[in-house]
Amino acid sequence: MSSTETVTPIQNAVNIGPVLTQRLRDVGVTTLDEVRERGAIEVWQLIADTAEGNECAHMLLALEGALRGQRWTSIPRAERDAMLVEVGLKDASELRAPKKR
Repeated sequence: MSSTETVTPIQNAVNIGPVLTQRLRDVGVTTLDEVRERGAIEVWQLIADTAEGNECAHMLLALEGALRGQRWTSIPRAERDAMLVEVGLKDASELRAPKKR
């Protein structure tokens, strides 16, 4: 990393609130660069493996959105659905983005 590059603490990334920040810290992830190096799916799997019930679809999409620097609801639906299928979370009906008015 050059001296002009900055490290983004995970809690400062888009979509990453206090609960996800703590879960990420619990698995040793403290910066957005660490998520970028491993990928959203791998980091999500680390969290999901820590306890039953941690395999939340919103968490996976929040991580992917953080990597893209955008809200997860802005990720095209087909891409969201493909990620959910890849990790075995097939019911994406709860993930519908709010309709624009």
